[in-house]
Amino acid sequence: MLSDNELRKRLQRHWDSGRILRALAGKDSELFPLSISAGRPDARQLVEAFSTVRSWKDALERESRSGAYRIDYREINHRSLGRQRLPAHLVFDTPEQVIDYLGKRRERKRFQQASDLITTRQPRLQAWLHEHPLKLLEHAGHWEQLLAVIDYFQAHPRPGRYLRELLIPSVDTKFIETHMGLLGQLLDQALPDTAIDQQVSGLARHGFERRFGLRYDQPLIRFRLLDAAAAAAYGGLDDITLPLERFRTLAPRIRRVFITENKINGLSFPSLSDSMVIFGLGYGIGALRSIDWLQGCEIHYWGDIDTHGFAMLSQLRADYPGTRSLLMDRHTLEAFPEAWVEEKGRRQLAELENLNREERRCYRLLCEDALGQSLRLEQERLPYEWIVRAIRGLK
Repeated sequence: MLSDNELRKRLQRHWDSGRILRALAGKDSELFPLSISAGRPDARQLVEAFSTVRSWKDALERESRSGAYRIDYREINHRSLGRQRLPAHLVFDTPEQVIDYLGKRRERKRFQQASDLITTRQPRLQAWLHEHPLKLLEHAGHWEQLLAVIDYFQAHPRPGRYLRELLIPSVDTKFIETHMGLLGQLLDQALPDTAIDQQVSGLARHGFERRFGLRYDQPLIRFRLLDAAAAAAYGGLDDITLPLERFRTLAPRIRRVFITENKINGLSFPSLSDSMVIFGLGYGIGALRSIDWLQGCEIHYWGDIDTHGFAMLSQLRADYPGTRSLLMDRHTLEAFPEAWVEEKGRRQLAELENLNREERRCYRLLCEDALGQSLRLEQERLPYEWIVRAIRGLK
């Protein structure tokens, strides 16, 4: 037999799914009438605890008379008690009945007010509203500010400013930073495709700013020009750090680019004609994506011989298919067993699409622990003369 507590739990699950509010807004209409099984007393209860069954039935009927729901009955013919008419289902015909039963009238009012405001100010958000009614309710106190941000971006698509520079009444930088996830969803609905960088998703690495055309504190790219003649074009500077956007426009007169994770390896990289080395990026290697002048260079990636090193090589090669690996092979690995260490933390064990045959064999050796448990050979453990010989031997 369904108790009041269990009934509320079942209705709350419908509320938590957002379907009640969607039905209130005219969507998800197939949910109503909402029928909840009232349960059924078993034969023992009917005989030994009939007073309890009667009290249960009376309580349900009192609620029904108050308008909370209506009751669908079933008739049974009991051997001892004769014909009995018992509740079979409790039927809520409208979302308002569920809202009243759960005591959600205040939430309904806030939802309606926010919904009316949004559909009046930004009708393009109606589809989002119907899909995310609980999120609308969660932010009910902030919709004036949220809509003000949307108004600004519609009037100034891809503004090319820092968040701090946006002049939006009643909205400060902290508000936008706090609500970036939600604003991203709303702007995706409210802005034309030309105002959105579809290649950028998520919030990581200033994703919001990049997607909607804002300036941001860009990652810094550090590099060394390995050729004195190339450095002469920059006043003799050979160790340079630039914001990413400045680096994109650099176009140095070099033919070959080395990319390495380790800072000291970048600093001690040997001189080489027509060459530069970029270093210290780690998993920030994605920052080098889509740099036009790099497309015309011969690129060499030198990473640790471990699962993450090969993952970064594969990632870089997705953007620059001609990338060649340096000192990331089985010969180098097996030449220095005394320098092997254990790769700590969670290893990268997925299939990597952008490795060549030899790289993939070495990667599988590591993944399968064929030469040792979680084996790793770090760049800085290689003898310097081995490194210089490999670099000088490049054609």
